Amino acid sequence: MIKKILLGLLILITVAAVGGYGYYRLFIYQAPAISSEDRASVQLMPLPSELSLEGGVFPITKTLQVSFKNYKDERLERAVDRFLGRLSASTAIQFSGGGAGNNEIIIDCAEGNPGAAPKMGDDESYKLDISSGAVNLQSNTPFGALHGLETLLQLLKEDNGTIGFPAARIEDAPRFPWRGLMIDVCRHWMPKEVILRNLDAMAAVKLNVLHLHITEDQGFRIESKAFPKLHELGSNGKYYTQEDMKGIIEYAGDRGIRVVPEFDVPGHSKSWLIAYPELSGTEGPFKFGTVKGQWFSVPMDPTKEIVYEFLDGFFGEMAGLFPDQYLHIGGDEVNPAHWDTSEEIQAYMKENNIGDSHGLQAHFNLRVNEILKKHGKKMIGWDEILNPDLGKDIVIQSWRSHKSLFEGVQNGATAVLSAGYYLDHKLHAGKHYKIDPMVLPGAIDIEPDTTHWKMYDVVTELGGNSMESQLILFDRDPQDVSGFFALMDQRNSFKNGTIIDGELSFTLNAPMGELNYSATIAGDSLNGQLAFGLFKFKSKGHLSGGVDIAGSSLPEIEVMKPLTAEEKSRIIGGEACMWSELVSSENIDSRIWPRTAAIAEKFWSPDDLTNDEGDMYRRLGFITGHLTDRGVTHEKYYTPMLKRLAGDDGYLPLKTLVDILEEVKYYDRMAIIQDLDSLYLPDLPLDGVADAALPESMVARHFSKLVDHYIADPDKVKNREEITGFLQDWASNHTKLKPFITNSDKLKEIENLSAGLSAVSAVALQAIDIQDRGQKIDEQQKSETIEKLTLLETGENGVLLATAAAIKKLVAQSAP
Repeated sequence: MIKKILLGLLILITVAAVGGYGYYRLFIYQAPAISSEDRASVQLMPLPSELSLEGGVFPITKTLQVSFKNYKDERLERAVDRFLGRLSASTAIQFSGGGAGNNEIIIDCAEGNPGAAPKMGDDESYKLDISSGAVNLQSNTPFGALHGLETLLQLLKEDNGTIGFPAARIEDAPRFPWRGLMIDVCRHWMPKEVILRNLDAMAAVKLNVLHLHITEDQGFRIESKAFPKLHELGSNGKYYTQEDMKGIIEYAGDRGIRVVPEFDVPGHSKSWLIAYPELSGTEGPFKFGTVKGQWFSVPMDPTKEIVYEFLDGFFGEMAGLFPDQYLHIGGDEVNPAHWDTSEEIQAYMKENNIGDSHGLQAHFNLRVNEILKKHGKKMIGWDEILNPDLGKDIVIQSWRSHKSLFEGVQNGATAVLSAGYYLDHKLHAGKHYKIDPMVLPGAIDIEPDTTHWKMYDVVTELGGNSMESQLILFDRDPQDVSGFFALMDQRNSFKNGTIIDGELSFTLNAPMGELNYSATIAGDSLNGQLAFGLFKFKSKGHLSGGVDIAGSSLPEIEVMKPLTAEEKSRIIGGEACMWSELVSSENIDSRIWPRTAAIAEKFWSPDDLTNDEGDMYRRLGFITGHLTDRGVTHEKYYTPMLKRLAGDDGYLPLKTLVDILEEVKYYDRMAIIQDLDSLYLPDLPLDGVADAALPESMVARHFSKLVDHYIADPDKVKNREEITGFLQDWASNHTKLKPFITNSDKLKEIENLSAGLSAVSAVALQAIDIQDRGQKIDEQQKSETIEKLTLLETGENGVLLATAAAIKKLVAQSAP
């Protein structure tokens, strides 16, 4: 009887499970937009919204032709000419046409507007239906057709001797309408040809906004016919003529890319003031270049009516040159010191009931916004301009943190994200790939302790400027101190700090990277430093609140509310940012590409398709070569630069070393330049090893994966031969490179890295060898080697050893 009951229950459970699964498959389950098998078969970047491989191939033959159904215009015809030219270069086939109905690509574009510049909100969707007999590309606008042609070029492959496109169905549309790349052309000048080739690269990965940072303290880079002294005195002779810019805008528009200009006001404006000092509160004199210790210039004077009259004339001129709806006013990092000390400005603020410098900048922005509206433009600015009085038509570009992005849309503005996409931080592609505009990182998970807390007001000295912040400590356990440190208008949390014998120490992850804080606590005072990589800044504080201080209360810990659907709709995308303090026109492509292709995928593809970092790197390898074929110089610059450093004879050993070096991260390199002020000179030479080394070494990445697989293999056989091959090359490399180091001051900067690499590689070889014999490496030798590897991993003179972590693993796993 019991058996029958149990059997009945088992049948019932089985039926319920089958029924539940059937209901799930029919009504709840959604198949992935791209199956894992199909995804592994393509190398597309960005991935399309939906893709299904059908089996078979559309062959590319010399009779291939492209025809139009419904709408066509000159932009589409030029796009087809470029497409066929690139297809011919890739396949070595010279097309003769005549393949209608048999070997034909049909572009079915529903409608268009001949000659119209691309604009925010254009329909960029497309569909591809590829069979063995024809390719049908459907789109509602020419911009969708442009993207479809780029997808076809990436689909090209050889299969069993046949070159062609795999039979497939694709439906594709962008996740975000604003997918940008910002290029700073001011700190180091970027000629027109640099911009054009990067526009081709942007088109290849479906980016659609080129944001040009055109004015800066270090250069005014656009011709003004209304105010010619701006470019004549503020540019050291390097600027775009208006004809140059018209050519760039036309080139971009042909590829479905908008050009958004940035004219930075009221700060970062010294190049304006060189020509027109009356726009400032001091009236100069100002000179081209930098003044020692002054990294941020005197801003424009918001209390002068002539400032607004001037900007009205200038923005009116630029509105006629740039067709895009948006004009970027900058608005970041305004140094208020002069405003705060000017009697005239303070009197104006008192008369107009303006409380502080933030209010004065908001007053300035309101006036500028009215000027832009007059000239038919919408305002975009860095997140410092965020102010509810500006209305809902502005766009906030969040660079300091995700928090300002969320605050912007919650206050009714539209926003794009750049925090996490700063290319000049030299982070790996995988780091950028983890950032998503819709996901607020670093959620607060510290429970405030209302019975054990202290608050300090802290002032940190930053290159002649003071940054005020607030530090809150929860110190119940001096071995496990947590708290919040307010920086750049964001309260950053930290854990695992300590207070030992009056010495406070903690590490936190802030928007600009990892920060280390250390200070001596004496009575009610803090005295210490804030360290950011190689930068170290003096920091002092005094006790301003605490559980033992009468009348004080713990500040409210802000937690960002989840976004509503309507607020999410106002996050319109993001921009990768390439600032040019430490890049030249020679190596800038290598700092932008291929990493920006990974960022472009975050902006284009559905979010559920952008969580596989390993697959991203697989396809990133393909896109690297694809971009090289398009004329991007991210690979071509490398050999000439190395040969200038070591000559033809020293090139190979230098390459062996630099292949596994990386430029140091964030702003660490700035701290090692002898004269920090020279960073902000447009003629700072960038021709050393750090300028040749890449932000991310793919050789080092490959070696690291080999080591991980080797260590996981219980027999220690997998990848052993390839690993030892690398180590043998590195162990002998310093001897080969040393004669060239002796004769070059630039190579002497990496002598310790070269010698260190050879030394630790020899130890790693020994560790592998003795492990094969069932022995262990000496503990002292292991400790000394790991200590040396830690130094190599930290780097020197702007570069670090990217294989150090993997070599550490080899040495450590061979120890007792």
